[in-house]
Amino acid sequence: MSRGTNGAVRGKRQRRGVALLSAIGVVAGLAVGTLATPVGAVAAPAGSKGSAAVSDPKQPDGTPVACDGKIYLSKGDPDQLYTVERKPGKVAFEELGSATPFLYNAIGVNPHDRFLYGTTFGDGTNQLVRFDGNGDYELLGGIAGLTPALYISGTFDDEGNYYVLADNTGVIFQIDVAKREVVRQISIPPLAAPELDVFDIAFRDGFLWGSTEAGAITRIDVDNARVDFFPGVLPGGSDFGGVFVYGNGDLGFFRNAGELIRVHVKNATGSNPKFTVLSRQDTPEQELTNVDATACFFDSSADLSVHKRGPKVVKAGDDITYDITVKNDHKGASSGWSLIDDLPAKVLDPATDTDGCEISNGLLSCTGGPLREGGRVKITVTGTAGEVTKPTAVPNTATVFGDDEDPHKKNNTGFASTKIKPAGADGEEGRKEHGPGRGGPGGR
Repeated sequence: MSRGTNGAVRGKRQRRGVALLSAIGVVAGLAVGTLATPVGAVAAPAGSKGSAAVSDPKQPDGTPVACDGKIYLSKGDPDQLYTVERKPGKVAFEELGSATPFLYNAIGVNPHDRFLYGTTFGDGTNQLVRFDGNGDYELLGGIAGLTPALYISGTFDDEGNYYVLADNTGVIFQIDVAKREVVRQISIPPLAAPELDVFDIAFRDGFLWGSTEAGAITRIDVDNARVDFFPGVLPGGSDFGGVFVYGNGDLGFFRNAGELIRVHVKNATGSNPKFTVLSRQDTPEQELTNVDATACFFDSSADLSVHKRGPKVVKAGDDITYDITVKNDHKGASSGWSLIDDLPAKVLDPATDTDGCEISNGLLSCTGGPLREGGRVKITVTGTAGEVTKPTAVPNTATVFGDDEDPHKKNNTGFASTKIKPAGADGEEGRKEHGPGRGGPGGR
């Protein structure tokens, strides 16, 4: 969720909400008073779709949300729920249901019933709201023990526990959605720093992951009430209002400045995890407001492979062309993918005109949308062989990261090796010949 990124009215409304949090003393879970209604917000009605009755969360009506690789995003005022469609180099938002007459945030999918839940704000209380697969909502009522606040971060863990965090408070509440009550309160003072702006969280490997406005990734250990900060991973200067986890475990960050950034995490539970930014996709709007995100990949799986071909032998100054093919070898569709290739330094001026691909500082990054069973996408990269003083082997590996869980990861890499000879060297054999590198996909 963002503060003040949509003009003066929005900015005043958001700043007033934060000021109220300080005024009512939301510190370490203690508060007196209630929140005022933000400009443009309508008080949430008492029951489902404004009816007086409060629904029973133990027996949800309607159809659960789709969990075949779906990413969900809410944004705007009034709030609207969307599915996120992945495409080469960008994403699109498809409306799911109608806009709500109230504001909400902190959305997540409950693994027990597969409905999407969130927390309302703006009417002096916080109610639990539930959405079905058609985007229809039910207001379930208040949450016992939850301090009134602006809850803009929320997620479920694998056991169905719902966690919410209010901005600049440092207090996380664990909620039982079936009983609509707080079961645990975790105080983490470092999260209360006003300059952090942690605007969403997502669960992976026993931790709650988020990010700061400055671009640090946060890893929250609720069991030990501590947080680790890993600076410099993401670009700073704009909030990250929506965070989710891809089916393969990568983290997705919706930046309010208008892009989706995908981050691969290696050694996620260790003291020194390694983060790699895989891709950046544009959103339909350059600025997103009141944004939140979650995802559901319970039913998605795809075996993606990558094959890479290049010339076996070239001379310095010759053109080099790499052909990279991403293929879905699975019996079922892939919901999307990203690919990276750290191109060799001896390949000068690398370029690509493949849709959804870009090269920055020698790193090829590509994104693609759904791939049907047997579907494939070809990526072409060109460059010039650099100068060498003796025949030099130039190895290169491309790696694909499926949005879904991949049951066979050994074929996620494609390898090719090209020998560059000095410009005056004899022997033209194989100069323009293409072929897979040793071992083809997945081998070195």
